[in-house]
Parts: sequence; structure tokens; C-alpha cells
Amino acid sequence: MRHYKEDADDIKSKRQQILTAAYTVFSRKGYYRATIDEIIALADTGKGTVYNYFTNKEKLFYTLISERSRAFKETLNQIMVSKQPFMEKTKAMIMAFLRFYIDNADLWRVLMHEIRGFGGKGSGNLTELQREKYRDEFRSTIEMLVSLLQEGIEQGVVKECDVTKAAHGLFSVIMTMVFQKFADQDNVEEIAATIADIFFYGVAVQPKHN
Repeated sequence: MRHYKEDADDIKSKRQQILTAAYTVFSRKGYYRATIDEIIALADTGKGTVYNYFTNKEKLFYTLISERSRAFKETLNQIMVSKQPFMEKTKAMIMAFLRFYIDNADLWRVLMHEIRGFGGKGSGNLTELQREKYRDEFRSTIEMLVSLLQEGIEQGVVKECDVTKAAHGLFSVIMTMVFQKFADQDNVEEIAATIADIFFYGVAVQPKHN
């Protein structure tokens, strides 16, 4: 039993070692220019070991994206089912997005580049079918913002609107704050409050009514 546990722990450790190396290589070089050989060298393991877990580069990339997204999606689900007031829930949701994308900015920049088909020419490119699979990763999280806005409408605190377009607009603001480096882990709460305030109330001075 102990021997089995040690083997299982060793397998888990090797697999994680490969994924950690893959994160570094893909983040630095992009999907197209990254090679399995570089990942193998950084992970300090053999080619056979890598291919034992991941059949090809795309499978490794997709596994990396999926596994790094898992805890983020769970956090969004927990926020969504919480009983917080709408604006507090909104700020919590925005903070979760900010924290995740700050931590994973380089890798997700690569992912968005590939989704748009800008990865360069050659056999290393993602196919359109593969790109659609990665787009689903974005859609699944943006759908949380759609659900949030729909909840706000149902509560009477958000006006009737196209919640899908509004959710994509909110997502774009969050991503801009991250990629323009306006947000970091030290000011994430402040930035989340600012985004929520501007998104829902705007920047115009409200007219005074006599």
C-alpha cells in the first residue's frame, strides 16, 4: 500500500513538473515557437515521460489551460451561489477575474493570440476546431458575468439590457486593467470597486434635481 502511494505521488509530481515547465515555456515563447524539447529540458525529464502523460504539444497546452482555470471557475461558482448583496457579489466576481488574470497574464495573452489565429504560419498552429475549444474556456467564465447581470435585472438593480454584450464589455474592461498593468495583487480590491462603480454608474456628474 505504501509502495503504491509513493508511486502515485511520484507520478503526480512528475506530471506537475512537466506542467510547470510548460507554463514557463509557453508563457515566454508562445504556443507556436514553444517546443516539447524545451519543456523536457526545463522539466528535467525524458521525452518518453512527457508523451506518457500528453500525446502532443496541443494536448499539453490544453491541459495546462484547463487545470490552471479549474480553481478560478470554482471560485466564480461559489461567488455566484453566495447570498451577498448584488454589488458586493459583483465586486467579488471582478476581484476573482482580476486575481486570476494577473497571475496568468502571460499565458492567457498567448492563448488569446492563438484564438485569434495570430500564432504564425506552420504546423504548430492551432486548427479552427482547436481554437473553438479554447474559446469555450473564455465563454464558460464570461457566462458567469452574464448570469450575474441577469440576477441584477431580476432583483431590479440592473436595467433591462443585452446581458451577453454587457458581460463582454465588463470582461473587456477587466482584461484592459490587467494587460495595461493598472491592476496588481496589491490594489485588486480598489480596482475592482472602481470597475464596478464606473460600469454601473458611469463617470458623468449626475444632474441635480430641484
